[in-house]
Amino acid sequence: MGKVFTADEFIKKLKWLVNDVPNEYYSGKLWLTYDGKNKKFRMDCVLSVKGILWGFSANKNLARGGAVYCSNGVADFSCNGALTYCNDVGTKFDNLVAGEYLCMKGTKYNHTGIYLGNGKVFECTTSWGTKKCIISDIDKKGIRTYKGRKSNANKWTYHGKLKWIDYTDEPIPMNQTAILQECMNKQWNCGLDVDGHFGPKTREQCRKHQLTYGINAKTMVTWLQTRLKELGYELKVDGSFGKDTKKKVIQFQKSKHLNPDAIVGENTYKALTE
Repeated sequence: MGKVFTADEFIKKLKWLVNDVPNEYYSGKLWLTYDGKNKKFRMDCVLSVKGILWGFSANKNLARGGAVYCSNGVADFSCNGALTYCNDVGTKFDNLVAGEYLCMKGTKYNHTGIYLGNGKVFECTTSWGTKKCIISDIDKKGIRTYKGRKSNANKWTYHGKLKWIDYTDEPIPMNQTAILQECMNKQWNCGLDVDGHFGPKTREQCRKHQLTYGINAKTMVTWLQTRLKELGYELKVDGSFGKDTKKKVIQFQKSKHLNPDAIVGENTYKALTE
């Protein structure tokens, strides 16, 4: 049985589905079709995953958005039935591998998810009133939450490695954008998905929460100083935006041909994550 994606490629596709493809939760015969009225692709939990494996490209002019039923050697599987196509099936969630399949076998819910790493899960769901593809959270007991809230269907019960995914390229480390998102959530409770994608929501928070000389934001200033030090700028990491940090920010901005105003806004944040 051939491999369709590496775990990294699979995860990038799922994040693309969340961040860049207009979609809505839909369970019926029109799966993965484009609804011209709502301007969204229709999908449910398991079909969002199968669609990616079957070649979904979000092309409005192709049937099923470009997905071809049972293509790429990938069988048609149900939420719980997918476990028969998985290796290393287990019920403990303290050592998940990025790209693993998740389901709720043994509960009254039939639901599908994919572990993205860093405690994050891809799922297409109606929970929390979302009715679309989202990135939720999972703890070491399999408990499922979204922006700090549990769902009535709040627990994953099984996980396994899909036979169509090559897991030899992981674990996938957090990239700099994900670290930034995690720190912004901790500092200001921004509610960002820690997905490593510098998308519209992250840009908005970067514009809203700028770092300037004398600011009282220890978590974020520590992140800034740590990142500058990683990039070769000598300075003390103390969480205080003082004169030396201001000087180093200006030096960094000049090196990136940015306005050297010592204000860490959207463009400077972006440059620091690259």
